[in-house]
Amino acid sequence: MSYSKVVAIINITDYGLISEPLMKLDIPGVTVSMVRGFGDYVNNFDPYGFSDNMKIEIYTLTEQASEIAEVLTRLADEMTEGGGIIAVEPVSQLMNVRKLNT
Repeated sequence: MSYSKVVAIINITDYGLISEPLMKLDIPGVTVSMVRGFGDYVNNFDPYGFSDNMKIEIYTLTEQASEIAEVLTRLADEMTEGGGIIAVEPVSQLMNVRKLNT
């Protein structure tokens, strides 16, 4: 079994747009982090050009990673101007770490 990580960096205001389609994919989990940076859009009111964005990380089976990336790509036309980026990265090892009930 092979795993991949889907990473998407998009405008914070677009989370409502992508949350429901992601839930419909029955993904195993999502991590959302608030990040600052710039890409196509540069914030001229910030000394470094940064704007507030979010980074979404999803670890999943490689077959499902492509489907997740495709869904996010199809939503791009509805996203805030400047869009974002999506990357699919291979994961060499994935371990589920949790306390076992004894």
